[in-house]
Amino acid sequence: MQFILMILLSALVQYFLPWWSVIIIPFMISAAVGKSGGGAFWNGFLATAFLWLGVAYYEHTRSGGILTARISETFQGIGTIGLLTITTWSGALLGGFAAMSGYFVRQSIFPKVKTDSEKAKAYW
Repeated sequence: MQFILMILLSALVQYFLPWWSVIIIPFMISAAVGKSGGGAFWNGFLATAFLWLGVAYYEHTRSGGILTARISETFQGIGTIGLLTITTWSGALLGGFAAMSGYFVRQSIFPKVKTDSEKAKAYW
């Protein structure tokens, strides 16, 4: 559920605000309902990766490949696939680290209190 919510809200926010605003949504969702740091990272990573890959491919097909061809020339001719890969990875890492940061900010403000049995398991 968090994954789909991240994609939908990030797409909505990204449509109206600058590109970097896409990291606000994974941060806020993971701060609100994230269950673990790793889980938050992967939710944000994959949601932002799919979103940015979809948007980049849409822009590629909408412009007939002209835009991606010109941009790939700037990056020493890496080609369309290379440009889509770089775009996807950069967005995915931003979303993943934003989500993980949101989870850890919540944990620093409201630390999880361990029960006695959890303390005993950690000790042994």
